[in-house]
Amino acid sequence: MILVTGGTGLLGAHLLYRLVAQGNSVRAVYRDTSKFEAVKRIFSYYSEIPDVLFGKIEWVNADITDVPALDIAFDTISQVYHCAADLSFNPKNYSQSRQVNVVGTANIVNLCLSNKVSKLCHVSSIATLGEDLKKPITEDTPWNPENNTQNIYAITKYDAELEVWRGTQEGLNAVVVQPGVILGPGLWNSGSGEIFTKVSKGFHYYTSGTVGVVDVNDVTKSMVNLMNSEIVNEQFIVVSENVSYKELVQKVSKSIGCKKELKEIKRWQLLCYLQIDKLVSFISGRKRSVFKANINSAFKQLEYDASKIKKAVGVEFISVKESVENTACFYEA
Repeated sequence: MILVTGGTGLLGAHLLYRLVAQGNSVRAVYRDTSKFEAVKRIFSYYSEIPDVLFGKIEWVNADITDVPALDIAFDTISQVYHCAADLSFNPKNYSQSRQVNVVGTANIVNLCLSNKVSKLCHVSSIATLGEDLKKPITEDTPWNPENNTQNIYAITKYDAELEVWRGTQEGLNAVVVQPGVILGPGLWNSGSGEIFTKVSKGFHYYTSGTVGVVDVNDVTKSMVNLMNSEIVNEQFIVVSENVSYKELVQKVSKSIGCKKELKEIKRWQLLCYLQIDKLVSFISGRKRSVFKANINSAFKQLEYDASKIKKAVGVEFISVKESVENTACFYEA
C-alpha cells in the first residue's frame, strides 16, 4: 500500500493517476472533499474511466499536522510520497507555513520510522538550493542562510528537508525531489495554472528574470522511477529547461491564442505596485497579490542543472514548449 499526502494538489493528483493507472494500491489523505472534483477532472484528461480510477483510491481524512489521524493513515503502508505543502509567500503566514511544511514533514518522517516504511519520497523545491549567478546550480550548490532575499516558502521547505535528512540518520530510506515551476493542467486559479488564466484575461507583462520549468508528468515519472530504484538518501533537481519569463509568457500566450504584444515591466514599477497592493489590502481586507519575495525572484537569472536525475533513472523530459501546448489543450477559460 502506497500513501500520498497532498493528493488534491496539481502534482499530487497527477501522481495519484500514475500510481492507480499502474495498478498500485493507493491511499491518500485529504482535508476537504470539495477538491475531489478537481482530481477527477485531472484523471479525465488522461482516461475515459476517471471515476473508476478515482474509486480505486482509499481516501483518509487527515491533516499532516494531526498525528493521531495521520497515524491511522499509515496502517500497512510500505511507501510514502509526501507532496503536501503550504505555498504561501506572505510573511504574515510564516507560523502557519512552518507548522505545515516543517512540523508536518517531521510528523511524516517520524511515522515512516515508527511504521517501518520502506521508502519516502519528499517533494521539495529548487527554492531550497543555493544561488550562483556564474554557473548552473546543482544539488551541491550550498544554501546560504544569510541570503535576505529568501521567502518564507523557501525557508520552511529547506527546514523541511532537514527533517528528512534527520530521518535518514535514524534509519529511514528517502529520496528528495526538487522541481522547478511545475506546468500541468487542472488547477487554473493557483500555481502555474494561474499563468494561463491571467494571460487569457489580458496579462501581457514579463520581467527580466529566468525560471526553471518542468512538466508535471515528468515530475511524477521521476518520483516513481526513484522510488522503484535502489537509490536512497539523495536529492535531485527536476527541471526540464531554464527559460526567461518573457519566453514562458510568450509560449503560454501563443498556446491559448492571445495576440497581445508583450511588455517588459521594470523592478521599480513592481515596487510601486507593491505599495499600492499593501494599501488596498489594508483598506479593503482583500488578500495581497504580490510580495517583496516575488519581486526578488522575478528578476533573478538562475540556471538549474538536472543532469543528475537523468543519469540516475534514465528519465527524459519533454520541452517547455510541448508542456505548455499539452497544458493548453485542457485549458478552461
